[in-house]
Amino acid sequence: MRDSPALMPVAKHVRALPNNIYLVEAHAGDVLVNCPPETLKYVLAAGLTPPATVLLPPDMRAGQELGSSGFVRRGINYASVEFIIYANFFVKNRRAHLITVTEDQARRLRLILLETINGPDADYGPYNWLRRECAAVAYYPPLGHAPRVDDMVDIVSLEAGGGDLGTTQIVLEDEDFVFYEGGDVAARVHTQISQVAMPLTVAPPRPLQRQELTLQFIGGSDGFDPAGITTCFLAYLGTSVQTQATLFDAAAYILVRLGNLGMASHHISEVVLSHLHEDHVAGLPELILMGSHRVRLLTSDIVYASLLRLLGAMLALPEDEAAALFDFYPLNPGTPVDLSGRRFEAIYAVHSIPTIAVRVNGICYSGDMRYDEDWFGELEETGVLSADRRSELVQFADGASVLVQDVGGGAIHSTITPRLLQALTAKSQRLVLAHTSKHLLPAESDDLAGRIEFADSGHVVSLGELLPDDSRIKVAETIAACPLFARLLVATRLSLAMHAEVRDWADGQTIMDEGDASDGRAYIVHSGLVEIRVGGVQVRVIGRGSSIGERGAILGDLRTGTMTARGHVQLVSFTPKMFQDIAERLGLVAAFARAEWLSQVPVLRDLPWASLLDLALDFLPHQMATGELLFSYGDPGYEGYLLVQGAITFSDGNGRVIDTLRNPGQFFGGRSALFGIPRSATAHASIASEIWELPAPALQRVNLLYPNLLLHLRAIEAGFQRRMM
Repeated sequence: MRDSPALMPVAKHVRALPNNIYLVEAHAGDVLVNCPPETLKYVLAAGLTPPATVLLPPDMRAGQELGSSGFVRRGINYASVEFIIYANFFVKNRRAHLITVTEDQARRLRLILLETINGPDADYGPYNWLRRECAAVAYYPPLGHAPRVDDMVDIVSLEAGGGDLGTTQIVLEDEDFVFYEGGDVAARVHTQISQVAMPLTVAPPRPLQRQELTLQFIGGSDGFDPAGITTCFLAYLGTSVQTQATLFDAAAYILVRLGNLGMASHHISEVVLSHLHEDHVAGLPELILMGSHRVRLLTSDIVYASLLRLLGAMLALPEDEAAALFDFYPLNPGTPVDLSGRRFEAIYAVHSIPTIAVRVNGICYSGDMRYDEDWFGELEETGVLSADRRSELVQFADGASVLVQDVGGGAIHSTITPRLLQALTAKSQRLVLAHTSKHLLPAESDDLAGRIEFADSGHVVSLGELLPDDSRIKVAETIAACPLFARLLVATRLSLAMHAEVRDWADGQTIMDEGDASDGRAYIVHSGLVEIRVGGVQVRVIGRGSSIGERGAILGDLRTGTMTARGHVQLVSFTPKMFQDIAERLGLVAAFARAEWLSQVPVLRDLPWASLLDLALDFLPHQMATGELLFSYGDPGYEGYLLVQGAITFSDGNGRVIDTLRNPGQFFGGRSALFGIPRSATAHASIASEIWELPAPALQRVNLLYPNLLLHLRAIEAGFQRRMM
């Protein structure tokens, strides 16, 4: 994404990399402040040695910012330290030193690393043999056992004195990390994370002529390759161009990377998660919290339980709160899952932590399997594998149309050898080698080269008949991907697709300027990425399905931001007359004042205007007189509520006053409506008040389209529930 990874000096002894990453040059050694996904790639791309010491940000309180909680800011985990640890331990032969602000953070970070590095310490049920396999793969001769978290890293907190590094002391003062040396301030880094996090690279968009089976790789490399994106791909499995894609694993910064390929999360039917190593799961929190569509996740029960522990620790939430953010479909060995014409089957792969290999409609994905048939024989001889298990591993990919195989090499991934390639090409029509930046075949395998390809970023693999490529169907899909426009009837969307104009902008071209008069047009991003700046500050980067320009088109106002094409961009453009008809059909003018009010609520102000307008359409204003009863303890709940002005007082089943809400923008009552549970309190207006009702069907829609808002609302209600206990 960036032309140069060059460092930007911001203060003496402090150098800034993109994505709110800072490197502090201290007497005690370099200290890395903040660690979002792919930090190692940014460090290596800048020609730096990965520091051993990493200082992590304070927790974000749940409900303070959309898509943010614990270590996570707007879906990005700023404690993504796994590959920094690997770079220090396996390359530099030293332990990493992680510093959190609080002891609770240190405890949670240790839990995350135990799940990702060592695997779950939990009941494996009928798969207890999997522990032996993982230990055999992870075995590290210098230690005489699989590396444990305590072998690789120290985790301390400022709260417990972990900021004393000898010649350097780190303290948290208000909202700054302050570095003292010799009693003087040597460096100061603000704890606020304000930059829009972006990837170092994106997959180049390529023309995608769909066939019956089509794979599109977002990435095909590993976590140490600065120029590459970790293995992650889309699979189109159907005979219609309207078929949604299956996403296999989730690379970091997934929404931007999808957007650059002309995709939105709306176009993904389900996500298959092979395992929890950072390079395969880093983008999942962003997809869950910041996507415009609720995630359907397929993985095994063991991986799922581990994922909930990881997300709970990452977000500082109870596991059941994390589980409520997406839909889980168990994909266990011997129990296929059928979804929308796709039949998914899985086995456990051979890897250092529990990992599934998956087959679906002719595709086989190995996950990070170490595939080596000779080694399997050795494991059988030593009792690690049974004969049946060995046969299962060897035969699982037989007859696949396309086999996507990890070949990262080393102890825990498959290594490219002539014997491996002979075995794998015999199983499938096409062999795609992934998880590597080294795209070289052994000379002895030249005769197989025509059947083997490497998964570059953007690489496309297709088999079967060509599908009709109707450009207007694609425009209709773009319109449907926008939550605001998706409210229109299907026939109306199809008519818009037939008559709307698709306009092009070149890389770097200004689409509209802040302060310009509106031309009455509204737009939806059809392909490419659009950067939005307000007051010269980048506020977001949007992709397919995001709409822009509605505010100016409704009011005739000046444009409120500058929008610039990043790469080649296409926008679906609606003439003023077309958009006025849309606005009338949806009642946008009537909802405008409510959207304006929502934009003043601190936690909502960063939402795109179209999202605020979309939400405003669902709220029903209601005036309450002093003393008016809203609901009673034990009543069924059919609505959630937003306090606009006034005060709502709550009392328990015995009439005892529990609390009073007075701050505009506070949400309450949604838990009962969402989950069908009785009201846990009685509520009445203690003064004349205005509330906006959100009926249960609208709450379910929020649940599907705005998971980040759901997290916020649940966090607020959870805090309120605790006060009532």
